Amino acid sequence: MKHTVHETLATAFESYSIVRQLRAVPPHEVYEVTVNGHHAVYKGNTGPTGKAAIEGRVTAFLGEQTSVPVPRIVRVGDDYFVAKWHPDAPPADARRDIDETWAFVAGRGLATLHAETNQFIDTYGQFQPQNGELTITGASDWHTAAIAYVRRHRSVPDQQGHADSVDTVIDVLTDRSELFEDADSPVCCHGWATPEHISVSDDQVNCIVDFEHALAAPGEFDYWRTVFPTFNHNTAALEQTFRDGYESIRSFPAGFERRKPLYLLMNLVYYFKSLYVQNQHGLEETAKRAKRFRKDISETVKRLS
Repeated sequence: MKHTVHETLATAFESYSIVRQLRAVPPHEVYEVTVNGHHAVYKGNTGPTGKAAIEGRVTAFLGEQTSVPVPRIVRVGDDYFVAKWHPDAPPADARRDIDETWAFVAGRGLATLHAETNQFIDTYGQFQPQNGELTITGASDWHTAAIAYVRRHRSVPDQQGHADSVDTVIDVLTDRSELFEDADSPVCCHGWATPEHISVSDDQVNCIVDFEHALAAPGEFDYWRTVFPTFNHNTAALEQTFRDGYESIRSFPAGFERRKPLYLLMNLVYYFKSLYVQNQHGLEETAKRAKRFRKDISETVKRLS
């Protein structure tokens, strides 16, 4: 156990204990804990790109203002949060197994998140915790915010020699501003609404966790951010089921399909950053993945030409 975790909990609570480490993937670490006699979860930053405080504030906001089932936030610090243990939260080792029930219900759950937060959000961009409140550092139009999103993820690929690929994406987004004109109004996007983050049973969403990637963006951003890593050519029917679930609650705007390549490019830039921040592969495998991301970006740009 890291001393900083003990120190943080000792300062924040009268009593605490650490049961076990649930996850340790940079830039965060997660522990099952007890605080003041209550079963809880601690999540804290381990690196400069960590966003535990933002996640804590977003989760608290959703718990207070929407029907979205999320863990109850107990405390949010500058670089951590503590939430009450949620018995229906996806386990730390949850697999990505999906079926029709998960696809349809999760689609409805994602649409509900978007529908119920639309009234609270009037600008696009990054959530920020400020003076105990949740604010947004962003822009009035999605085109500007989308480019800013890519720029925020540029520094890590740049350090690894891949700035040219990210700059290519920025150029494409800049040049194709007309494609963003019909994007819908901003909502709270989860940013990674995959099976390991959404638990489903009895035809309902039981719990949604891990809002570290949350963004004020059009709902379609979240849809594609979920679809790309969750479904492939072997699960095309399940992707349609997921979309059916979403559209049973909320419709997509005009140009939704036409903008798919732009979201793919944004996603690939994030993958570049995550590849090196999480550092979960050996040097050879990391190099292979980076090469594949570069190729995917290049081919997607060609399709847009």
